[in-house]
Amino acid sequence: MTVAKPTITCPFCKEPIIAGATRCKHCQSDLTQGDAAKGKSRLSKYNTFRVGFLIGILFTIIMVILAYVQFKPE
Repeated sequence: MTVAKPTITCPFCKEPIIAGATRCKHCQSDLTQGDAAKGKSRLSKYNTFRVGFLIGILFTIIMVILAYVQFKPE
């Protein structure tokens, strides 16, 4: 006969883990820092791929404008 251990849900991967665990066995997240460890900083709410893509497009446009100004035909 086994004793059922109380479980909670990991705040990161939503998998069940043993209550009182300090690290999730599924995603290896640190659970000791409470709500501060959820990664909910100001910058984490932005999609990093989308922001990087837009910055890349902006950089390309600026470089094309600078190249045109430098080498424009007179």
